[in-house]
Amino acid sequence: MCHVIRPALAALAILCLAAVSPGLAVSYSGSLTYSPGPPPDSGDGLYVGIPGLQWVNYNVSISWTVTNDDPISGNPWKYTYTFGHDGTQAGISHVIIEGSEGISASDIAGLTGATLYSTGIQYANPGTPGMPEDLYGLRFNPLAEGQFGMTWSFWSDRAPVWGDFYARCGGKMGGINRVYNYNNTGGVENGFLDPNGDDALLDDIDPAGPASNGSLDFHILRPDSVVPEPSGLLALLCGAVGLGGIITRSRRR
Repeated sequence: MCHVIRPALAALAILCLAAVSPGLAVSYSGSLTYSPGPPPDSGDGLYVGIPGLQWVNYNVSISWTVTNDDPISGNPWKYTYTFGHDGTQAGISHVIIEGSEGISASDIAGLTGATLYSTGIQYANPGTPGMPEDLYGLRFNPLAEGQFGMTWSFWSDRAPVWGDFYARCGGKMGGINRVYNYNNTGGVENGFLDPNGDDALLDDIDPAGPASNGSLDFHILRPDSVVPEPSGLLALLCGAVGLGGIITRSRRR
């Protein structure tokens, strides 16, 4: 029996060590792109509107890297995003990265490459034309007007989960270019999924899968607004490992 229990306890010990060790670095990266050519569809990963404006004629993309191998004090996760297009018109006004309820400026640190304009609820209104619905998020503005691409980084104590983004161009001449990721959660493809048609309920549904490379159902990695806590089950297992070790030592005596 001891020969069966000891390998199991050893495996649990490794699991517990992985859960609590800050030295186990991980890194995730992914991207979504739009390439010109009608019709704009989810094969591109991004919805770019509106027809007749500049961005539908450009290659538009967002990419991200999330890693915990370069922490700063109290903030283990570094988020880096790049958004832009390869055209020469319609510079970026702002980019909104989704958060969760309660997201605030205190959740990020060390921002470079952009300014943080606002946090909390980002409303679908004339300032965000075409955004499928309200969402909690972080609005980032480029450091200067007329930029066609921007890369920015920040650190956070919030672990990565799947979510949405929205961006628009500056100016109003001839309409406003806008882009967001298709939301294909549950096989339904209609922007930020809104089951009951009521934007005020902030009910877009994001995938619950773990962070990974690439994209999941046309979503990006973004910071959660809940500080991750050790699983109660994992804590129980770790306790079992400790208890198993005590019992084993007692038997040897």
